[in-house]
Amino acid sequence: MSEILVLGAGGFLGLNTVRAFLDAGIKPRCGRRTRGNVLGLRGLGAPLVVTEFNQPDTLREAFRGVDVVVHAAAHYPRFSLEPEETIARGLSELDAVVEAAVTTGVRRLVFVSSTATVAPRDTAPSNEGDLFSVCPDWGTYHALKWNLEHRLRDEGRLEVVIACPAACLGPFDWKVGTSALLLATARGAPPPHPAGRITTVDARDVGKALVLLATVAEPPDRLILANEAADAHELLVMLAGRYGSPPPPAALDAEAARLLADEQESEAARVGGRAALARELVDLIVHSPRLDASRSRNLGLSYRPLSDTLDAWDSWALRMGLLQRSRPEKSA
Repeated sequence: MSEILVLGAGGFLGLNTVRAFLDAGIKPRCGRRTRGNVLGLRGLGAPLVVTEFNQPDTLREAFRGVDVVVHAAAHYPRFSLEPEETIARGLSELDAVVEAAVTTGVRRLVFVSSTATVAPRDTAPSNEGDLFSVCPDWGTYHALKWNLEHRLRDEGRLEVVIACPAACLGPFDWKVGTSALLLATARGAPPPHPAGRITTVDARDVGKALVLLATVAEPPDRLILANEAADAHELLVMLAGRYGSPPPPAALDAEAARLLADEQESEAARVGGRAALARELVDLIVHSPRLDASRSRNLGLSYRPLSDTLDAWDSWALRMGLLQRSRPEKSA
């Protein structure tokens, strides 16, 4: 079996990916940053190696003897306030990974991107062939992801496979990124939100897909990973009912949502904490395309229903103390 390394192994998608490898009988190396949280990796039995993107020697040492690197640790900005700095850092860190991989003879890089890089069609769902010819002017998150993918499309020194997951939900979301709307609603304070669409995917299913992309002999060069799509407001109404919370506020139009998110992020950056409405989330909901994930299903991948994903998140969030009680039991 080829040696496989997972970058960002202690993070949300990283942990789900490591567990998926172990379930498949493969023990990957687990790349972690020196100050990274490895709580979720304890007890899994996979070897840990330090991988600091600003210290290329640690990457070269970690990659030595590795055949496939799964990169689930690309730069993920907390706020969307500094687009140029964010893109520069993201590209610098990606270049460090690619150079270390090429230097040490890594054969394949599986890069975790986002459906934010999938260009929308007017009359049909978008598939893997729908690419933006130029960087979309849809906020920092979209610009960052486009630039990272664009850089990799020009790379010819090793095999590059790009995974494009939709909004990931499930256990091990330590930083409460994608699940911010879910957590706020579960705590009884449904957040402000824009009108638009949310397409979700279970992080455990993304992990299984990354195992496939790392191990199959001839993977596709790009793969959309997406399951259920829903109107954002209707999804929050459903979640409010699930957790016995007040109904969500009315959806905001796109411009009002952007202004509110920018104000809240600026305040959070000034005093600390998180914005109740992240600009990244606004841009993803407002510009969410309809997605065709049939290629992934044709490869044998399947997706859990959203209800199963929410059950798994509930159980994990209760164990971690993010929730203080389970959702109300349904009446008979």
